[in-house]
Amino acid sequence: MARAPERLAWLAVAGATLLLAGLAIGPERRIARVAAARDDDAATRAALLAEAADWRPADVPPRAAAGLAALWLRQAATAVPAGSDRAALAHAQAMLARADAGGPRAAALLLHSQLALGSGPHPSRTSLAAFMASYAAAPFLTAEGFWRSAYAARYWRDLPPATQEAAVAEAAWLGTLDGRFADRLADIMAGSPMAVRVALRMPKR
Repeated sequence: MARAPERLAWLAVAGATLLLAGLAIGPERRIARVAAARDDDAATRAALLAEAADWRPADVPPRAAAGLAALWLRQAATAVPAGSDRAALAHAQAMLARADAGGPRAAALLLHSQLALGSGPHPSRTSLAAFMASYAAAPFLTAEGFWRSAYAARYWRDLPPATQEAAVAEAAWLGTLDGRFADRLADIMAGSPMAVRVALRMPKR
């Protein structure tokens, strides 16, 4: 499939990091630190996670917990082989439980979807259910929308028609916001039937 590695990269690493972009910076110091970590270098992110490993989930604000879960999932995805960092996955799961207590609902659902994704050609039922529910929580997202587009393009035939339509609507909306977004989406969706559906919704450039 054309440019499939681009789509897989978004699902494995970039998509998780993009979820951090939606964090609202509040007065809590930990929220600010976690939200800033998405723009830091790898060493700084690793130092934050090393410190965060000793944080009790109950002491972490739900919004910061969602961001930490994304960073832990990114670390697990970059392990060799992918997902072999069981400690990172355990930390992600613990922080996701905290995020469920009051963090951004759509972001938490997408992190649950990624955590349960698996490595086979089809998503797990848990992953798919969380992915579908994320559209009910927030049908149009900017940063997280690219991850959803990558997921939908990758697993297009596993999605029910209503979710396919939601994914197409969001991708077409994203593409109209910025020409660079449209180019990025073209790379993400290349080779998937979704690309044709989205192209038909887009105004001529």
